Amino acid sequence: MNFLSIPYISLGLCFLLLGAIWAFKSANPRFAAHCSATASLASYVFSAFEVAKAEHARLFDPWLSFFEADALDAVPMAFFAALNLIVITLAPKRDASGKALAGMLLLTAATQTTYAAANFAVLATGWWLTSLPFVLRMFGEDRSQKLAQGFLIASSIALTAAIAVLHHIEINEISHASSIAFGFIIIAVVLRKGLFPLHGWMINSFEYGPLLPLALLFNGHLGALLIARSETAALSQAERHVLEFLSIAALVTALITSLRGFAEKKPRRMLGLLCLSQASFILAGIATASAEGITGALVHWLVVAAASTGLIAIVRVLEVRVSGSADPTAHLGLATKAPRLATFFLVCGLALIGLPGTLGYCAEDLIFHGALENHTWIGIALPIATAFNAINLLRIFNILFLGVLPKHVIDIPDALPRERWPLAIIVVFLIAGGIFPSKVLHWRETAAHEIESGLGLDTQEHSGH
Repeated sequence: MNFLSIPYISLGLCFLLLGAIWAFKSANPRFAAHCSATASLASYVFSAFEVAKAEHARLFDPWLSFFEADALDAVPMAFFAALNLIVITLAPKRDASGKALAGMLLLTAATQTTYAAANFAVLATGWWLTSLPFVLRMFGEDRSQKLAQGFLIASSIALTAAIAVLHHIEINEISHASSIAFGFIIIAVVLRKGLFPLHGWMINSFEYGPLLPLALLFNGHLGALLIARSETAALSQAERHVLEFLSIAALVTALITSLRGFAEKKPRRMLGLLCLSQASFILAGIATASAEGITGALVHWLVVAAASTGLIAIVRVLEVRVSGSADPTAHLGLATKAPRLATFFLVCGLALIGLPGTLGYCAEDLIFHGALENHTWIGIALPIATAFNAINLLRIFNILFLGVLPKHVIDIPDALPRERWPLAIIVVFLIAGGIFPSKVLHWRETAAHEIESGLGLDTQEHSGH
């Protein structure tokens, strides 16, 4: 068993938990914000070291050996830590109470625990803990909370059932029940990701829920992690057929949500449908069973996380500045007063739908080619969903930023420095990754080949399904 030279994982989690405690107990909002930002920065620094150490090896934490870093989870851990730092830095004051900041740190710590889990029991523990801030109502009260809690808990129960079945198999040395366990895993993923026909809770959360914590919950992409982690072990023929069902569910979700967006007028709901549709490409790409498609899916994971965080943050910032922006009766024309926010929104959105010159284009191109190799129907359907999502993105942009400025909007600030720099980092990553994609692809290639080896599928056999 090989260990990290320093307990990067344990230290990162400790800083997050200490930051959550300080923020929760602090009566001074500014001190709570500083504690949260410091803890988030420390977590990111430790996670970045993990990427350098565990790029091609599986290394365990020397303090807590049930945590590990490898080619699959090291990059998402560092990336999610960076997203947490970005969200906490640009959070408006009304969203940055000590309780809310503590909830976001707890959510990040739980997600990092899930990423770093060296076994399914620890993974399930982290999976359960991600629902804790919502169950404790740390982000306030709204009509979406109970529905979201129900689905998060149901997903956790399904994953726990899968682990119980796997434990039963291990004790009794039976193999035929492994497909049952994998079926429970698929149910957990469908519930957590909000795949069709169970996508309503996620859209409802986008419409009524706390947007910034939702950005962290949504962009953990723990469903994709669970499937990728399951596929690194050899799958039976029955489990491969179950995986086919997941790919169909992801494809249908991408198409249905992209079409559903045409009937919406509220920016929050339109944004939720757009993000959910594009995020479904991740599972569809992993299910292609080709190294090219899986690499594209793992890169698209990063694209969706960065771009959707930028879009969600800008929508929330505009809601704080302009009354009525959550349900506008006409185009708001806010580009006149906030040109920087308009530019950031457009670049993030175009990268999300795969505009050439951005990292999203590279990711989607790999997914499409990998799908055409083994699943022609996926390779044809996903570009259609992308085209519909591009139209929906422009509709959101038009509603928020184009048109005549309403009379009640006398003056609003453009992107503040604490908003400008985090959004600029996201935009630079999406554009620089598109111009120089080799480094990002290098981060994900090793994990993609491990997943492909775990699938162990013969291309000809797989294309016949």
